[in-house]
Amino acid sequence: MADEYSAIKALRPQATMVDYPGRMAGLVFTAGCNFRCGFCHNPDLLHGGGKTYTWEQLDRHCENYRRQWVEAISISGGEPTLHPALEETIRFFRQHGFLVKLDTNGSRPEVLERLLPLLDYVAMDVKCSLPRYADLTGFADQDVIRRSAALIISQAKDYEFRTTVLESFHSPEDVLACRDWLTGAKRWIFQPFIPHENLPDETMRTLARTRPSFLQELAQTAAAFVDKAETR
Repeated sequence: MADEYSAIKALRPQATMVDYPGRMAGLVFTAGCNFRCGFCHNPDLLHGGGKTYTWEQLDRHCENYRRQWVEAISISGGEPTLHPALEETIRFFRQHGFLVKLDTNGSRPEVLERLLPLLDYVAMDVKCSLPRYADLTGFADQDVIRRSAALIISQAKDYEFRTTVLESFHSPEDVLACRDWLTGAKRWIFQPFIPHENLPDETMRTLARTRPSFLQELAQTAAAFVDKAETR
């Protein structure tokens, strides 16, 4: 290894059945994000820096995962593509025999393009229609989001797009506004906003959880131009 430290800042020692479709998985996290979503559920990982797991430590956790029948590793964040050791970390997990899934906000298509051959599954967040990205995330470069989506649709082995739905922000019209860059996508998942006491935006901590009926309405709208639109 070129360096002693991996890209992984934190992990869940217990296996998960919900973070890699159809597989028992280990869930690991990188730190640092270039978005500032008020509804982020991992606010402790927004800022980078600090020590990460060494390869030796990560090797021990891989052994623990194998004892739990883990088949895959899901790398989340933060935004993993910001970390310089991400590619080496993906290769490390693959060398240990795991499938690898990457969660990304789509802000670094040049990194994503290099990594796609190493990834078995990609989950990209679609925050909202492109013109509204800056309002929701503080990130204004619409072109890179569009480029990442196109790369995933054309090159990923398997993938999903997913949207955390805020009833006060999203609408069927917002979904339809994504038609020009998500048409033909394999899968678009709509998942509920869930209030939590440590959300970065204090005004969101007391908002109501998204209604299942509203999620279903958005999924039905998206079904007109993607292969499969589902709620989670």
